[in-house]
Amino acid sequence: MKINHSLSFLITSLLVVVTLGCGSNPEPTAEPDALVVFAAASDIGLGTARIPLNIQMIDGNRFDDKAAELEVTYTAPNSDTANVVEDLKWRQWPVRNGTYTAIMTFDQVGLWKINVRSKIDKNILAAGSGILVKSVTDAPNIGDFAPLTQTKTAPADGILRSITSAPDPDPDLYAISFDQAVATGTPTVISFSTPAYCQSGTCGPQTEVLSELSEKYKGNANFIHVEIFDNPEEMLAVGDPSLGIESPVIHEWEIHTEPWTFVVDGNGIVIGRFEAFVTLTEIEDYLVPAMNQG
Repeated sequence: MKINHSLSFLITSLLVVVTLGCGSNPEPTAEPDALVVFAAASDIGLGTARIPLNIQMIDGNRFDDKAAELEVTYTAPNSDTANVVEDLKWRQWPVRNGTYTAIMTFDQVGLWKINVRSKIDKNILAAGSGILVKSVTDAPNIGDFAPLTQTKTAPADGILRSITSAPDPDPDLYAISFDQAVATGTPTVISFSTPAYCQSGTCGPQTEVLSELSEKYKGNANFIHVEIFDNPEEMLAVGDPSLGIESPVIHEWEIHTEPWTFVVDGNGIVIGRFEAFVTLTEIEDYLVPAMNQG
C-alpha cells in the first residue's frame, strides 16, 4: 500500500498541535530494540571458515546464549539468495562473557552480507554486517600445509621468561619445536598469543586452554605456544610494550591479529583454524578425530 506522505505529515502535525493545546507533556518516543552484529574475522578466503560473531543489543546490553532464538544468514556479493547458518553456537569464554560462532562456506570473493534476526521477537530489529572474502588467506587456510617453522623451546637454564610473556608458563608448551612436532606424525595444536600484552585480554586464557589440552591428551598430540614478541623478557623488565619486536615466526605464518590457534594433523596439514579466542571444546572437535585417525 502506498502512503501519501504529505497527508501523513499533515495528520501528524495536527495531532501534535492538539496534544500541545491540551496542555499535556508527551513522553519522548522510545528507541526500538535492535540487534547489532560484528564478524570478528579479518582473514577469510574461499572455502569453509569458522566465523566468530559478536551479537548484542544496540543499547549495549548483552544478548548471550540465545542461539536457538536467532537466525543468521549470509549472502554473496550481487546476490539475493541467502544462505542459512545451520550450526550457530554460543561459546562461553572465561573473560568477556563469550561469543557466537558459525561455519560459513564462501564460493565468491568480495564483500558478503551477514544478517541476524530474532526468530521469536518481531519487535527486535534485525542487524546487518559484512565480511570480506579474499581469494587466498594470509595465514594458512584449511587444507594448506603449515609452515615448518622452528619455534622456541625451553632454554637450557629452564627459565621461560626469555621466550614467553605468560606469568606462570607451562613448560610442556615449550618442549618441542613445531617442525619437530610435525615430524613425529602426531597432530599438533599451535597457538600464537602474547599473554602479558594481549589487547583483547584473551591470550592468557588461551594459553590456559592449551595447557588443559596438553594435560588431557599428553602423548597423543603436541601442544605449542608461540609468543608474539621476540623479546618478552626485555619488555617485562623495562615495563615498556613499545620495545616489543615481533617474532619472525609471526611473519612466516602471516598473522596480523592475536590470538590465533591452529590444529595441524600428523601430515602437517591445517585442519582447524581459529582467529580470536577458541574454547577447549572447539579445538577438541578437530583434534580428537585427527588423533583417532592416527
